[in-house]
Amino acid sequence: MLAVLVVGTGVTYALRNAGGNDTPVAIDTPTETPTPTPTPTPTPSPTPTPTPTVKPKPTPKPKPKPRQPTAYELVAKNKIYSVGALQPTKCVEPVYRPTTFPATKAYYQRLLPCLNRTWYLALKKAGIPFRAPNLIVYANQVKTPCGVERGTRAYYCGANQAIYMPFNVDYRNYRINPIYTRAWMLNTFAHEYGHHIQSLTGIFGASFARQATMADPNLRLLESRKRELQASCFGSAYLGTNAAYIPMRGELLTAWKFAVANAGDEFSNPRIRDHGSKANHNLWSTRGFNYKNPIFCNTFSTRPQYTS
Repeated sequence: MLAVLVVGTGVTYALRNAGGNDTPVAIDTPTETPTPTPTPTPTPSPTPTPTPTVKPKPTPKPKPKPRQPTAYELVAKNKIYSVGALQPTKCVEPVYRPTTFPATKAYYQRLLPCLNRTWYLALKKAGIPFRAPNLIVYANQVKTPCGVERGTRAYYCGANQAIYMPFNVDYRNYRINPIYTRAWMLNTFAHEYGHHIQSLTGIFGASFARQATMADPNLRLLESRKRELQASCFGSAYLGTNAAYIPMRGELLTAWKFAVANAGDEFSNPRIRDHGSKANHNLWSTRGFNYKNPIFCNTFSTRPQYTS
């Protein structure tokens, strides 16, 4: 059999050679009807889930700063008044004598750590940070942040928290009266250290701030006397609590009592009533020595006649 396929438009012709019949037979071959392609139904877009709005966290309000104490509270209600009796450091009086500048300097350098220890323990009880003062022993004249000192007095400068001790005064007095000079050196250094305690506790700055606002010059002098008499009381509290170890007895104690009873504005030249009368200097010095407790040194809460 011979089959020949002729492709036409829509028709396939088959020529068959069978039995000599040459008549072509047309055979319709239906063209496959294309199945219509269905239009896909669009899948609906999912409804977006709304994103929740994130509310910003409220900014916390800053905590209010604790109220700062007033100048009056710093001088009259200070934490230093709550520490109780001072603790002794069991230091003896230094063996050096003010016969030379190096020996005088060594005397105060040996004494300084003793006061540091006693007052460190007191301020620790009050929750007040402690810093040791600077110590400068000088001869003749020295420039300080608080002015020029001319070798005639001991001095505390709050600007650099330094105690200035004059060699010239100690040297001259020691040649006249050695026992009295030793008592004076102990007392003066402890007094100036008392100013340092005022500085650390805020009393020193608050007192000067109060003084600056006073229009009446008599009130300004009164404020100065309260500050100075308190420093004497603080210094004497140290000497009292360490009296057994210095030792502060016999001639040395007698000389100290004479010194504090005869120091006051009556002896100043020019006479300025800024440190206290000799009667009140003796009162506050003896009070500090006997009670050994800063609460008895609150000159800012007492009657004016005790700070005249």
